[in-house]
Amino acid sequence: MRKALYITAAVAVGVSLIACKKLEELRGGPDESLPVVETEEPSGLNPEGKYTGSGTNPDGGSYTCDVTVSRAGRAYAVAWYFDGQLGYEGIGVVKRNTFVVGFASPQGYGVVAYTIGRDGSLDGTWTAPGATKLGTEKLKRQ
Repeated sequence: MRKALYITAAVAVGVSLIACKKLEELRGGPDESLPVVETEEPSGLNPEGKYTGSGTNPDGGSYTCDVTVSRAGRAYAVAWYFDGQLGYEGIGVVKRNTFVVGFASPQGYGVVAYTIGRDGSLDGTWTAPGATKLGTEKLKRQ
């Protein structure tokens, strides 16, 4: 079990670092906003939109957030807002009914995997370096 956790953490770190690099490339630098590019719909469901959400941290604490998902080429740019302030940015891909996002902020990075519901909701599980448990996040489309 511990070995699987280390492997999962290593994969999350790798995905997050790649996502951070790609995010910087898409943004054109630290002060540029992400482009929204219209392309054909990828296979699976479209998570693009605005959401309200709630979640639990790996340590058991809870939070609320607002999330915006925008098209960025064949990927999706994701922004999490807490009390109206940008907290995290990420880049994700859809495969069937799964939406996987690597995210980052000056405070840290991580990865979240959402199941896309038929009603457009996102039901996620996430982790970040140093966590020994998983967090959860449920997002409802506005």
